[in-house]
Order: sequence, then C-alpha cells, then structure tokens
Amino acid sequence: MPEDEIKETDVEPEEENWLSGICNYDGPEADLPAGGHSKIPEWEPEKTARYWIVMDAESEEGIKQKKTAELTADDIIIGVRLNPKTLSYIYKQYGPRFYLLRDANGEAWMTPDQWQAKFKTNGLGLVAMRNMRRKLSGGGIRTGF
Repeated sequence: MPEDEIKETDVEPEEENWLSGICNYDGPEADLPAGGHSKIPEWEPEKTARYWIVMDAESEEGIKQKKTAELTADDIIIGVRLNPKTLSYIYKQYGPRFYLLRDANGEAWMTPDQWQAKFKTNGLGLVAMRNMRRKLSGGGIRTGF
C-alpha cells in the first residue's frame, strides 16, 4: 500500500506510553505504588520489616513500634522500618532492579531508588504497609499454597 494511503488505524501504537495523556490519574493516591515485581520468588517488601509503626493515640508519643508477630487486625499501620542490612544483601545479590515499582499511571517500571527520586517516598515501605494491611484484614489473593 502506498504511504499516502496508510490510515492512522493501520499503524501499531508503540508499546510504551501509548496511553500517555489519555488516562492520566492525578487523584489522592497518584503518588502511591500501584504494583511491584520481584526477581525473588515469593518475596515481598514486608518480609524485610524490622518493625512497624502503628497509631497509639492513648500514649504520650501517639505511636508505638511492633514486630510483625505482634500486629493485630485492629492496628493502624502508619510506618515501617525495613532492615537495611537485609536490603543491602539483596541489592548485592540481585542488583538495583531486584524489585520494580509501577506508579498509578502505569509509567515505566522503576527501581526503589528511582521511585525515591521521583516521589520522595520509600516505595518499598509503601508497598510493605499496603500488603501488611491487606494481610491483617484477611483480604487479598494468597499464593504459594
């Protein structure tokens, strides 16, 4: 077919960013990870948690630290401290792309460092908190039976 007869519908869209500008989400959760992918089977960021920070409105501090085994379904998780030595070892073994994050708009996969640079937040920590909240509530899909 001559070039002047090619219709726009005949041209395949580029794989990356073909929805760019069409479906842009800028809602309140736009700066939270929408998903993640690990090179390590069955690994999720919450598995490196040293402790969780939960609301404790009755205490002077307003928060308290809990180990994973101490968490209950009533806890409101507002922070997490991931073990830096565990993460350092994983980085050494698998490289910086051992876990990739995706934002709400489906942009390119990002390493935890790229996420930090773009959003100024700890993407692994945010995923860990989301996953643990889901586990405590009994929701979500379970794998690895």
